[in-house]
Amino acid sequence: MKKLFFAAIMSAMALLGAGCTSSSESVSGQVEGHNYVDLGLPSGTMWATCNLGANIPEENGSYFAWGETDAKTNFEWNNYKWGNGEAESKIKMTKYCSHERKGEVDNKQLLEPADDAAATLWNGTWRTPTKEEWEELINGCDWEWVKNYKGKGFDMKKGISKVNGNTILFPFSGYYNGTTFYNNSNAFWTATQKTDNGLDAYFVRMLTHNQNMNNGQRKQGMTIRAVTSKPAQENGAK
Repeated sequence: MKKLFFAAIMSAMALLGAGCTSSSESVSGQVEGHNYVDLGLPSGTMWATCNLGANIPEENGSYFAWGETDAKTNFEWNNYKWGNGEAESKIKMTKYCSHERKGEVDNKQLLEPADDAAATLWNGTWRTPTKEEWEELINGCDWEWVKNYKGKGFDMKKGISKVNGNTILFPFSGYYNGTTFYNNSNAFWTATQKTDNGLDAYFVRMLTHNQNMNNGQRKQGMTIRAVTSKPAQENGAK
């Protein structure tokens, strides 16, 4: 019950424009008022220091269906934005579909900015990371499980950059299926649709002893950790 209440509060904050501006871990700069950390990744991708809809790393933030920009707490096929309004047995996708039996084929694999919650709510160059960017992050850090982070009662997953030693934290944020909230794992959306199954998209799960790529139904409610590019002036531009 405590986690459900907390998640609802974070969702409301996202709609009011709450942003990640506080962090007790590594902070390298800000874009559009939101903190990022430079982990020295080959692509140059900068990662937000907390989830979309959160103000600090240990907060869960808001929950979104894949390709939706409004936070919610009820995640069914019949209220999924890119479905035909039917339940699972008759569901067909109306966008982001590469499988002719699953809906209208458009072969769109990556979220467009208008359908990306990070791009819509945080503006600027913020967006949801792709499958490849998540894999780069996972491989570019050493990971440890942090139990009861700073005595606050939150369990966290901590990444330590193999390049520069900067750190990034992820809360044990759980996920929604329908109106049921599951806190036995966490789940972070990527911007990448699973092309051989029009109903699924890729997400990352961070568990006690590992972190890995998975795929799940697009209508499920998961958190988002946004990424951006380093501002031009920090790259030495005049």
